[in-house]
Amino acid sequence: MYNDLHWRIVTTEANMEVDPVNPAFAKAWEQGVCKPPSVAIRTLHNVINRYLAVTRPQEVEELSSANIDIIRYLVRNADRDVFPQDVERRFGITRSTSCRVLGLMERKGLIAREPVPQDARLKKIVLTDKARHIDDELYGNAVAMEKLLLQGLSDAEILGFMHTLDVMQTNLIQTGAIGNENRYSSLALHAEEIDESQAEETGKEQ
Repeated sequence: MYNDLHWRIVTTEANMEVDPVNPAFAKAWEQGVCKPPSVAIRTLHNVINRYLAVTRPQEVEELSSANIDIIRYLVRNADRDVFPQDVERRFGITRSTSCRVLGLMERKGLIAREPVPQDARLKKIVLTDKARHIDDELYGNAVAMEKLLLQGLSDAEILGFMHTLDVMQTNLIQTGAIGNENRYSSLALHAEEIDESQAEETGKEQ
């Protein structure tokens, strides 16, 4: 497995005309002494998901992942009216599926459908207090997990790690094989640019 992985990495890098993988790392992967970075990241991602699953609030137990995703979507779009068609487009589901899911959420007391002044036939989707409470609980759990995850790391180490993740992501994006996925950037990579931009704005004001 590691031999095959090393061959693929070196071949890809040769085609991209970039520096080869550090031989010491490649040798460690081949011998199974350590995980390749991609495997380590995927493993951590799985552990995070398992931790969030076992520590999530009890109120969430009766909800499906689709329910939670829709609640989060509605929270993020609380400043505008959201209709069933928006949910269908956002999650790539059919009208019949959205009717069924939203109907179940309404019966669970998570959402309500209210008419809009400009057209009584249209009904926007709004969150209930119960759903907002669940979202607050989920958010609090996620924040607590992040604090635990970063325990023992300095601000400089965290910033350096986020920068490393950004560079790794950028390396893959720049191949052109997966399209532009810059929306996933942590912004750590652009911290200097942001600081310079802010300094320029301050200078203009003065």
